[in-house]
Amino acid sequence: MSAVPDANWAEGRSDTGLSPEERAVEQHLELLDRVIGLEEQLRELRVPDLLGPTEVVAVERNLASMRTSMTWRAGRVVTLPIRAARVIKRRLLG
Repeated sequence: MSAVPDANWAEGRSDTGLSPEERAVEQHLELLDRVIGLEEQLRELRVPDLLGPTEVVAVERNLASMRTSMTWRAGRVVTLPIRAARVIKRRLLG
């Protein structure tokens, strides 16, 4: 969704002057379009979780077993300097 532009479509054109009523209608339609877009975004965000309670438990169990694997631990050791540098950078730069 794009931001509402500050200028309307007719600005800068000498042959297409809008009357105050037309400008008000155009602004009203822009706001209506923005509201409809925001309502759709809200509807998408309100979608409930797709996993049921038993599926959530199964996913958490799989994640726990993955984190105890040797591959996961080796990856964490290898990426430790990069993660530490990121934390230091965040603390120093704000």
